[in-house]
Amino acid sequence: VILDVTKTESISAAAQWVKERVGDRGLWGLVNNAGISVPTAPNEWLTRRDFMKILDVNLLGLLEVTLSLLSLVRKARGRVVNVSSIMGRLSLFGGGYCISKYGVEAFSDSLRRELSYFGVKVAMIEPGYF
Repeated sequence: VILDVTKTESISAAAQWVKERVGDRGLWGLVNNAGISVPTAPNEWLTRRDFMKILDVNLLGLLEVTLSLLSLVRKARGRVVNVSSIMGRLSLFGGGYCISKYGVEAFSDSLRRELSYFGVKVAMIEPGYF
């Protein structure tokens, strides 16, 4: 399935596609891996639009995809895996990338606490430079 995480209609279509295939079993796993890192520059060189471009993919897209499939994950007592970054703990450069990854960390932490009561696991992967 082709999915553009910046477009609500694309996310809705993908969620419907998944629902039709998993049925009453629910969805055992959701991996959120979409991400971009540019533009990256000193903050004062960037515009609001530069920040939003990254936030739309790395954070807001992840939120919307997760929320659209969460009931299916809960039904299966599945798991959500969010790909963050070491930059979600330490900001080494300006722009929206580090901000978006801090947001992924916070969302994942709160989601993990909320869903633990339902037997759902939430994990983060924090790749560094490799």
